[in-house]
Amino acid sequence: MKLRKYSPIFSLSASALLLAMSSNSQADTVFGVYAGAGVWQADYSGELGNPSVNVNELGLKDNNNNFYYIALEHPVPFFPNIKLQQNDITSRQTGTINNSFSVGNINFPAGSKVTTDIDLSYTDAALYYELLDNWLNLDLGVTLRKYSGHLQAESLQITDKMDIDITVPLAYARFQFDLPLTGFSAGFEGNYISYDGNDLADYNAKISYLFDSALDLGIEVGYRALTANIDDDGVNTNLDLKGPYAAAIFHF
Repeated sequence: MKLRKYSPIFSLSASALLLAMSSNSQADTVFGVYAGAGVWQADYSGELGNPSVNVNELGLKDNNNNFYYIALEHPVPFFPNIKLQQNDITSRQTGTINNSFSVGNINFPAGSKVTTDIDLSYTDAALYYELLDNWLNLDLGVTLRKYSGHLQAESLQITDKMDIDITVPLAYARFQFDLPLTGFSAGFEGNYISYDGNDLADYNAKISYLFDSALDLGIEVGYRALTANIDDDGVNTNLDLKGPYAAAIFHF
């Protein structure tokens, strides 16, 4: 799947933002490593195809998706911190469609029993600066997102598959409030871009608790949402994934 080219205005604005922040950011006074792994129970809604059908007709429903991340923060001025995150988003379901549905050059007529295999997995590399770093934390930067997945539909002997292999930049922001002396914190993190009628966005709102230990082990629970509105010649995608998640986290 090839998306329309994103606007160069975003790249210029993002570069200017990073340059401006680098001269004013407050870096960690010590080197820090943050990591986590969790499970996201996402519920699907929206439409797929051109012409499109509701994902409920395709049998797509809530599914458990895994994610992992590691962030490195340092005291070196001008150089951004980095966060790497892998998000595995897959679903294979079967449903009977009420209306005709197309993927690529293949049309599946109304009444067909269609098996849909969706892989929207992606890897994020966020480059960011800390504007606040105390009991209030504010990070701003840019995320480079690499999609490596596919969309496949099959019915009887008819099968069509489209690979999703793209890299997209998004604006990145994270805000966190630490409740002093308790181990508790609450925060919000998100990515967003809009270009040529396409919208990609995701966010999570969370509550975390770090146990009093040498490695600062902890747990995190929250709510994640992802929106992918893609207007492409081969297939239109208007998907929303939303649901709760839980993760194990640590910091040293």
